[in-house]
Amino acid sequence: MSLFNSVHYILSPSIQTEKYKELSGLLTLHGATSTPPHTHFITLPGSLIQSECQGSLYVVSETWVQRSIALGKLQPEEYYSTDPKMIFSGIVACATDLSSWDLEVLSAGITSLGGQWRTALTRDVTHLFALHEQSDKYQTAMHFAPDTHMFILTPHWFDDSVQAGHRLPELPYSWPDPEVLELDMPQATMGHEIVVAIQYSAGMVYHLTIIVED
Repeated sequence: MSLFNSVHYILSPSIQTEKYKELSGLLTLHGATSTPPHTHFITLPGSLIQSECQGSLYVVSETWVQRSIALGKLQPEEYYSTDPKMIFSGIVACATDLSSWDLEVLSAGITSLGGQWRTALTRDVTHLFALHEQSDKYQTAMHFAPDTHMFILTPHWFDDSVQAGHRLPELPYSWPDPEVLELDMPQATMGHEIVVAIQYSAGMVYHLTIIVED
């Protein structure tokens, strides 16, 4: 049975012509049809869709098509939301050698903002967070990255994306040479506290206090 055999799709007219043709070709190649009754409305990430469309169809981003094909199985539609607030929609994240506190914050933030979290480095992982290059997960991810196109990132990408309210480009945060780690750290006054606060979608505020000793 073809991958998209059960999919009757509508492509959003907001998709640019070349991308529209590409998606239509991929869907048709893998068994989908554009004839009624329609089951899926496929559009760009971050698109606002009228509620009547959402009630009758699965509304997914184009990433749903690409990831379903790459993994050889239909992906759960709920993780490919086009809601602009779901900034991590379509990503599957994992981490290596982070503290339990960091893991808790990352996993909660990723899942509450549309993404999925894995404790193991599974085949469907799209983003691996790492603070150094020594772990087994890091080495495995880097080895297969040319085939999987997985992003291996510093956790700064998560923090900065949350603060910006949208997903930032991964390249400046990507190993083996993340640009963000080359930036000068802010100078602190000795004997003072620096408090950094990050507010997540659930309304919780996490505070990191750094005490610089004299």
